[in-house]
This record gives sequence, C-alpha cells and structure tokens, in this order.
Amino acid sequence: MSSAAASVIPRPAAEQVSALRASLDPHQPDAFATFGQEALSALVAACAPLTTAPDRSLDQAARTPLGQATATASALNPLGLVPRRGLAGLFDSRNRRLKQVRKAFQDTDRQMTRLADELKSQASALADRAGRIDPAQDALRQPIIDLGGWIEAGRQRLADVESVAPEGETSARVQLSQRLEALASARVAALAQLPMARQMQNADAAAVAGLQGAAEAISTWCEGWREGLGLDGKRPRKVQPQPADLAGLSTRLQLSLDRAGRMLSDGARRRDQATRRLAALRASLVGPTDE
Repeated sequence: MSSAAASVIPRPAAEQVSALRASLDPHQPDAFATFGQEALSALVAACAPLTTAPDRSLDQAARTPLGQATATASALNPLGLVPRRGLAGLFDSRNRRLKQVRKAFQDTDRQMTRLADELKSQASALADRAGRIDPAQDALRQPIIDLGGWIEAGRQRLADVESVAPEGETSARVQLSQRLEALASARVAALAQLPMARQMQNADAAAVAGLQGAAEAISTWCEGWREGLGLDGKRPRKVQPQPADLAGLSTRLQLSLDRAGRMLSDGARRRDQATRRLAALRASLVGPTDE
C-alpha cells in the first residue's frame, strides 16, 4: 500500500482480525476458496457508484451558454460609434450614433446577464456532480478496511495450514495463499479507485472555476460597456465613448470565454480517462466474485 493510501485507510481492528483468524479452520481447505467472499462482495458493491459514468449532458449544457455569449458579444460592434466615411458621414451625427449603440447594448446587456446566470447555474450543477463522489468514496473505505482484516487473519493462519499434499495435488497452504493473493489484488484495485475518483472531482472543479470565471467576466464586460456608454447611472450621462476601450473590453471577455471552454473540454477529457480506468478496475474486482 502506498503511503498516501495508508494515510486514508486505517488498519483493521485487532479484535476483528483475531475473530476472523479464529473462524478459519486450517483443517478445512474446502472452505478456502470462499474465504473472505462476503467482504469481497461488499467491496464490489461499494465500488459500483464510483464506476458509474458521469452525466455528459451537463458538459454540453454548460458549453451552450459559452457559445451564445461569444456570438452575442461579438455582434455588438463599437465601430458603430465611428463616423462613416464619405458623404454619408456628413449626415451621421454623434448623438444619433451613440443612441443606436446604446440601444443595441441594452438589448445585448439583458441577454448577457441571462447567460451569466446560466453559466453560474451550470457551474453549480457540475459542483454538485463532483460533490456526489464524496459519499461514494466514504462508503468504499470501510469495505477496504474489512477486507484487509480477512487478508491479515488468513496470513496469520497460514503457518497452521498443511503444506504437504499428495503428488499432483495442490497443498492446502498453497490454496489458501492463492485465495489471499486474489483478495489482496482486489483490495489494491479498490484502493486505486480512490485517487481516480479524486481525479474526476478535480476535473469538475477546474471546469467549475472556468464557468464561474466566465460569468464574472461577462459581468465585468457589461459594467465596462455601461460606464463607457454613460449608462451606469439612473439617467444616461453625456459621454464621448472610446471605441478602442470598448473593443478592449470585448477582447478580454472573449479570452475568458475561450479559457472557460478549454477548461470544460479538458475536464471532460480527464473525467473520461478516469471513468475508463475505474471501469477496468471494477472489471478486475468482479472477476474473483460470484457476480
């Protein structure tokens, strides 16, 4: 067992090991094949919730408002504040341009505020998904401890088991040793599921951070545009908006949205890797059981 696993999974109680040792009759090798089966079956059952594939619809649902925010923000062009070239510019008053851009922004502001709320909601859903792994991990630890007690008890009993067998037959000691090896392998496979589950949680945590960051970036973008267009008070203020400043706000927003998208994709990839690894570990567990 690794030092990390040892810090999480305590040793079985001495009383438990003693009772299991006393229950193992070294003169009944026919019972060795099912030694610890109850504990092994409990371990397999406890592993099942961790090996359930995550709901991928959550990832797609989170990606939708990201794409909509990109399209909505990019449709608002600060160059609408710049006078048109040629004769058309002679009849293109600054106040009229400002009024048009303000109206376009107010429509966009409502949409972006809604999308920011959606991103926060999706982040909460991903956080809930990650949180559901905690009770599954906790439920797995006790079966690992219990199986460890069976293994330790069997190893203590090995010296009392007959090591000699007729030619061509397997001795009782070898039979019990093989059973203990199978139980130990199953326990190692169960232990390996704990860091895999933690990897899934970390992947979700990164995606949550990305979505929350995107929602905050949208709020910052909206506030910046309101201020730039003089719409941050109870009444519109007289301003001379700088298109370059507004464009800079949009550029920073797009960087945040792109970053959130990458974090979402990376999280989905890492969860898929952990899910496949968990499925392989569970398959190795199911083999020695009656399932």
